[in-house]
Order: sequence, then C-alpha cells, then structure tokens
Amino acid sequence: MKYGALLALCVASSPAFAQPTGQVEPNGTWPPPDEAAAQMAQPQPQPQAPTRATFVSTGEQKWDVWIDKQAACATPCTLGVMPLQYVALRSQESNPIRLDVGYLPQGDLMVSARPLENGLYTGGIIMTSFAGMGLATGITLTAVGCTTDHPNLCKAGIITAVPSAVGLYLGIYWMRKALPRAAVERAQPYVAGNQVGVAGTF
Repeated sequence: MKYGALLALCVASSPAFAQPTGQVEPNGTWPPPDEAAAQMAQPQPQPQAPTRATFVSTGEQKWDVWIDKQAACATPCTLGVMPLQYVALRSQESNPIRLDVGYLPQGDLMVSARPLENGLYTGGIIMTSFAGMGLATGITLTAVGCTTDHPNLCKAGIITAVPSAVGLYLGIYWMRKALPRAAVERAQPYVAGNQVGVAGTF
C-alpha cells in the first residue's frame, strides 16, 4: 500500500518535470502574434535611388569619368551614380590630370571639369617672379636703412617691399585660380522639341 501510493505520486508529478521552462503559445507560433504584428508595422528601409549626373567639360579637352576606380564614360555623358560610389575625372593626355569629385548627393546634377587656364597661370608665374625679387630687395633695403642712420634708404625699402608683397599674393592667387578643377551644381531638366537634357551654370 505504501509503495503503491509512492508510485502514484511519482506518476502524477512526472508531467510537471517534463514541461519546458519557456512559455509556448497555444497555437504553437513564435514570436507571439503581438510581437509579429509590431515587427511588420515597423517601416522597412527603402533603397536609395541613384543620382543622375551629367558630366561636361568647359573647354575643348575631354575628360574620362571614373566610378570606383573604373572608367565609365568620357565627357559629355550622363550616368546613374549610387550614393556610395566615388567619382573622379581624368584628362585624356599623356600626363593626365586627376580631379577628385568625391561622393555625389542625390538629385539631378551637372559635374563640369575646367582645364588649366594657361593665360592666367602664365601671368601668375610672371607676377610671382618679379614680385618675389622686389620683396627681397625691399626687405634688404629696409633692414639696412632702418638699422643704420639712413632714413631715405629705410623709406625706399618700405616703399618697395609693400607693393611687392601685394604683387606676390596676387601672383599666387592667379596661379591657384588657373588650376584645373571640377564643380558640382544642381541641374534642371528641360525639354526642347524632341530633345531632352539638363541645364546648369558653369
């Protein structure tokens, strides 16, 4: 009798030990319906649209368009560029010039490549050369005249050094402004008769 009661007690308690520690939904689904509905309600990220970029040259020189270190087209051309693609321009010559454009924002864009402005660059070189010599002369005259008893020499040094310094600054500015560069601007699509394109200022 004693052993029969113990056996009955073990049989009755065995389902409790067999149950898992986690909770199971009555329909056997996971995650629960409330959590599944919450996950479906969350907005999913939408893929970004490519940027429509038109590449042009402001001079007669043509430029190759490189997308992620791969040649894509030559100016003038229009491409769809993804936001994480790196854009660069390379001139078509024996010693090519590379212009790093970088990552493009979204929208319709016009990327214009400007070649070297030879006249402005040559003028900057000439201005820098003569202004540099004048500045060196003015500094020397000022140092000698102002430290000795020669006021006229000191005044002549100042008169020579100040305009020469301004000319040196202008010469360097002209040289920098004449260098090749790329500009990225917003473009406006247009329709003229049977032609469709984009318009921008460069």
